[in-house]
Amino acid sequence: MGIIPLRHPLLHIANRWLRWILIALLFALLLNNQDWTGEKRSIFPLFLIAFLAWFLLETMINWAKISSFSRSDYPLFPRYLVNHKGDEWPVDQKAIKVKEWLSQKDFTKVQSLKFGNEGSFVLRTTFYEDTTGTYRIQIHFLPPNPTGRTMFFVVSTLAEDGTRFTTDNISMPFAIYVPENWDLHRKPLALSLPKLLAFHKERLKSTRKTLVAWEIEPQDDLDRQRRHLEQINIDHGFLHPTNYHEEYGRLTSEGRYRMWKEMWLLSYLGCPLSPRPNKT
Repeated sequence: MGIIPLRHPLLHIANRWLRWILIALLFALLLNNQDWTGEKRSIFPLFLIAFLAWFLLETMINWAKISSFSRSDYPLFPRYLVNHKGDEWPVDQKAIKVKEWLSQKDFTKVQSLKFGNEGSFVLRTTFYEDTTGTYRIQIHFLPPNPTGRTMFFVVSTLAEDGTRFTTDNISMPFAIYVPENWDLHRKPLALSLPKLLAFHKERLKSTRKTLVAWEIEPQDDLDRQRRHLEQINIDHGFLHPTNYHEEYGRLTSEGRYRMWKEMWLLSYLGCPLSPRPNKT
């Protein structure tokens, strides 16, 4: 069995569980040592109370973050512009290896985009396609952050019947809904682009659908996605219409709940919510 690399998301998950248990145990021991009644009591009820107290405390912190995001100017679906500077690839050993692998597998760059300006938070993304034009790989580049993950991968393919197959390893809590013709599978614990692409191809084999080449530019595709996703999430009660943003924020109560729930699932189990609405 291979060794889990440093900064692997599984280590972050284990660290969060360990922190939760140790904090609860510490408070349980402190309360038990107070000896207020002079009676011998079991430490387990105190541990359970402290365990739930930490859950409530972290819930309030996460809810505050979600509320702040809901009322912020940062868009849920950014509007990307073409990046003409050619600075999308960071000077990083992991990024260099990914770029070399793409070249070895005959993937060619299609377009580079970015959101934001140099004086604030900047997101960069670049797109590659294989020689057939059916497999499109999107690489998101993030600034350095505590998780150590500065790259996320998205592999997308179109089928002749209009189905959009997407496999990604994004670990950020979006919790959004996607259209019915999107077959989206998220693997936030996956770090390897070759393995993610192999998994994506296995998914396609099981469907036996005819694939078609991409004919739309990445920027145009993202703009179309943005408009479609905004409407889908308004229709399903995840987002407020634009005229309600100033008073209520962008996220509805259901949207805030979904994002809170996905934050917990990603932080402690490493799995996302289902991106499709439940059929009634």
